[in-house]
Amino acid sequence: MKPQKLTIANGRRILTDYDSRQKEYQDYNKSRWKYNKEVIQFYNSPIWRKTSKMVLLENDYVCAVCGGEATMTDHVVSIKKDWSKRLDRDNLQPICKACNDAKGSWR
Repeated sequence: MKPQKLTIANGRRILTDYDSRQKEYQDYNKSRWKYNKEVIQFYNSPIWRKTSKMVLLENDYVCAVCGGEATMTDHVVSIKKDWSKRLDRDNLQPICKACNDAKGSWR
């Protein structure tokens, strides 16, 4: 007998197997990690590192959002939304860690 957990389905409490959604999660994770592999390779590429450094230098390491000290380069339009703009200089801005972390809740 497989381990079970108490869940709510259609407004009723029922016992379900822990691995009952395993196939669904496996399919999701395969597509997620495939995409993340491309993204990780991009962020580790020499062209991104050079472009990011140039954006920070051109803007004197000043955050475009709060005016504080920028420590990273941000994509205005996320690369998840438009992969073709990943190196577009008009789509890049210097940003501090606090603003970059908060940016996720703005969207």
